[in-house]
Amino acid sequence: MLQKVIQIGLPLILPFVLYGLWLKWARYKAIRDGHDIIPPWNQGPWLLLFAAGVALTGVLLVYTAVFTGSSPDTIYHPPQMVDGVIQPGYFEPKE
Repeated sequence: MLQKVIQIGLPLILPFVLYGLWLKWARYKAIRDGHDIIPPWNQGPWLLLFAAGVALTGVLLVYTAVFTGSSPDTIYHPPQMVDGVIQPGYFEPKE
């Protein structure tokens, strides 16, 4: 479950979090410098942020598919119960 949150949820919301942090800094700077115009939250680039989040999620999923996991020339043995103890699954090279 945590892996799904990290691989899908985090990159999807990361652009929104970064925009929120930038907006807070920009508002602080505008108030500090005495400007009357403060960047509004409701006029943000929402579609662009969502597209960036989807793109970031896609890149992370492609990276995970290509660069992680075991070699294609292996055989997976699923977990088994042996004498009342669950033995974890493992990969074995083909002969």
